[in-house]
Amino acid sequence: MSRSALEIIKTKQLRGNILEALYRYYGEDVSLSVLKSSLMLSGLLTDARLKSAIYYLGGKEKEYVHLELNKNDYMDSLIWLTPRGVNLAEGDLEDVGVMMDG
Repeated sequence: MSRSALEIIKTKQLRGNILEALYRYYGEDVSLSVLKSSLMLSGLLTDARLKSAIYYLGGKEKEYVHLELNKNDYMDSLIWLTPRGVNLAEGDLEDVGVMMDG
């Protein structure tokens, strides 16, 4: 079953929202629980969707974010933007899988 166009757009927007939130916190490490609560519509955001978006943003070919995994509690893991992630947030890079509001 293929994903609908709306689901794909929402996924791309979520990735962009994560980058924008981390950009606001740039210079600080934040926990995933803080990141999740700072995202718009965080009540509708499942941990699985958040994890999927972070996996995309932190993948070997992307490396926009760095995740310091807490093996005891995933939501206490620390995350921050890499310099490449800053470039994407500032519009110096483009990624078809990320939709930025700004």
